[in-house]
Parts: sequence; structure tokens; C-alpha cells
Amino acid sequence: MKKIQKIRGAHEINPSEAKKWSETTKKIISFFESYSYEEIRLPIIENTDLFSRSVGEETDIVNKEMFSFESKSGKSLSLRPEGTASCLRAAIEMGLTDLGPQRLYYHGPMYRYERPQKGRNREFYQLSIEAYGFKKFNIELEMIDLSYKLFSRLNLFEPILEINSLGSEASQKKFSDALKEYLLPLKDQLDLDSQKRLLLNTLRILDSKNPETQKLLKKGPKLSQFIETHSLEKFEELKERISKKNIPFTINENLVRGLDYYNDVVYEWKSNQLGSQNTFCAGGRYDSLSKKLGGRDIPAAGFSIGLDRLMLAIPDDSFKKSKKKIMIIILEDSFYSFGASLADKLRSQFQQLSVRYDGLESNLKAQLKKLIKENYDFVIILGKEEIKNKLLSFKNLTKSENQVSLSEQEIFKILETNLKDE
Repeated sequence: MKKIQKIRGAHEINPSEAKKWSETTKKIISFFESYSYEEIRLPIIENTDLFSRSVGEETDIVNKEMFSFESKSGKSLSLRPEGTASCLRAAIEMGLTDLGPQRLYYHGPMYRYERPQKGRNREFYQLSIEAYGFKKFNIELEMIDLSYKLFSRLNLFEPILEINSLGSEASQKKFSDALKEYLLPLKDQLDLDSQKRLLLNTLRILDSKNPETQKLLKKGPKLSQFIETHSLEKFEELKERISKKNIPFTINENLVRGLDYYNDVVYEWKSNQLGSQNTFCAGGRYDSLSKKLGGRDIPAAGFSIGLDRLMLAIPDDSFKKSKKKIMIIILEDSFYSFGASLADKLRSQFQQLSVRYDGLESNLKAQLKKLIKENYDFVIILGKEEIKNKLLSFKNLTKSENQVSLSEQEIFKILETNLKDE
């Protein structure tokens, strides 16, 4: 019978990778919580209208990339392609935004129908923060500073911060119209994707990687020419304060993000370790999103970390083995209850130790070699002689030491010494 394989673009994580994922996620969450962000849990399935209203009907995400289906009652539902709209929808529905400023974080899988490649899957994981009720750009400054410190703790090699100001929705509309007017006579010189975007989502042409399209854009109108004075002043002050924090950054005037809800400050963190899919964190301000979702005016800002790409950027040697491992080998079936009791004692006293007990496989020598290959640190052997003499055979597999017979108490003392710094 033919093997059933995973769906193309789905993301599964093997046990050795999962340790890196788990440790990284814990570090990030702990860091978020140190800034008073609280966890909120969100559904994977939402009404399709949520994303049409928020992300934008003319965006690639809504037009081409969503996994949408009809429920038995005839409603159009979608697997979430991003989390910002879901989080704000939930905060409004729960009444959290009526309680004053909120700092929230969430994490989990998102889904987009894209062409899978390194750093890009149809199922991908994000860990995000959102802040509601903060009008001043201090919150963007805090988020940029927070992310910079976080990536330093994760030993990322020279992450690159790019920032831009989009101004208000009105200024974006004026710029979009001017850019469209400039590019229409030059349509045939644009790459195919940009030609498709010209009428429906003109600003996304700025994202084009095509060299010829970029040459045309350099000669065209600039977004900064259409931004209101107060937005430009805020952006200048933000840049000055980022510089005072010694956070290196560059201005990218083509940075617009692929979602329609952003205004004013937007930013992306990139890594040269990731190839073409090099953005691993992105965010900005989205003050108008709440009204689009049926809520009142709520100033909002946030960012999302793409965990799939972040894992590729973090060096593997940043992670030690999560727990030391010990195996109890039971040579006789009748000793299983004794072995289970010993395993429980070890787990109770040494929470930083991974304990397993099992019977003898083919032969003891081969089994010990296998344990070394599987990165076990210690082994306890339990057989007739051990039970008779009330001793246990113990071996440290990380050192060239002989197997020794010790009392349970002596073994516990050795383990305590070896695990005290764990």
C-alpha cells in the first residue's frame, strides 16, 4: 500500500529540531512577559470577512493565498493567514480594549498558499506582540528596542533593521495614485507581477525584486513627498531616538508591507543568513484597523516573528542539550517494578534529568554503544547480581570510566554533583 505523505508545504518538526524550537519559544515568551505582555489564545479558523476587511481585498494574501472553504451552514471560513486581525478582533469581542491599554502576545501556526521553498512554507509559525491604546510612538520605540535586545540574546548574527514611514491612509492613497499615473505609460517595461498589481494594489510594486522595475521606481514619485508634516516630524524623532539607543538601522523607502492596515511607522528585521526569504520579523502601527473590524478608534502597534526563518538564522551551537539523560537497563523482566520505582525516585529528585528504563535488547555491549550514539549521559544496569548484592551497576557514558557497582545513595550523590550546574 502506498505511503501517505504530508501535505506539500505543511511544516513538521523532528524531535531534535523541536528542542531548539521549544527552548527558543520559551526564551521569547519569557522576554515578552518581562515587558508586561500577557498571553491571549486565538482560533486558527476565522470568518473570511475578517481578513478581507483588514488585510485588504486586493492584496495577494486575500486574492491568492488564503485557505478558504464553506461551512455546512454556508459561511465562508478561512485558516488564518496572519494573527494581527484575529488578535484585535478577539480583544474587541472580549472587551479588553474597553479596560484601557493592553499588551498581548500569541503564537501558533498560520496558513498561506505560497510556493514552498527554504524559509517559506504554506504552514508557518509566528510569535507576535500587539499593543492597544498607545497613541505616542514610544510604543514603536519600545518594540524596536525590545526586538533588538531579544535577537542579541538569541545570538543572531548582525540582524538588519529597515524602517519607513507610510504616513496616513490619505497620504498613501495620494502616493498610490501618483505612482499609478507615472507607471501606466511604462506598463510594458514592468515585470509581470508588477503589471498585475498596477491597477489593484499599486504600492506592492515597491516590493518588486526585478532590477528593471526598480530602475523605473527610482525615477518616479516618492512616498515621502506625500506624507503629512506631523507624520514626518514623528518619524524624524523616532529615528533620532533609535540612534541614541545605538540600534543600527537603514531607511528603506520601498518598505510598505503586504497588508493594507498599516500607517506611519513600519519596519522589518532581516538576516543575511537566510537567502532570498530574509525577513524574519516585521511590524508597525495600524491605528485604523479597529474601525474596519467594527470597533471604536483604538491606536495599535505590533510585530510578528516568523519562527521558521528565525530558527534558520539562530546558530545551532547556541543551544545545549536540554536535559541530561539516564537509562536504566533491566536484565530480568521480574525486576521491572524495581526499575520503575528507581526511575520515579530519579525523576522526583532530579527534575533536570531525563529518565528512561527498558529491558535488555540484543546484547549489553551493543546497547551501551547505541546509548552513546543517542547522547545518553549515564546508565544504570539492574540484574540478578545487583539485586543480590543490593548494589547497582553505574557508568558515566560521557567519560572513559569503567562500570562500577554502587549503592543507590552513592549514585544519587554522583548525579547531584554532575547536575548541580544544569
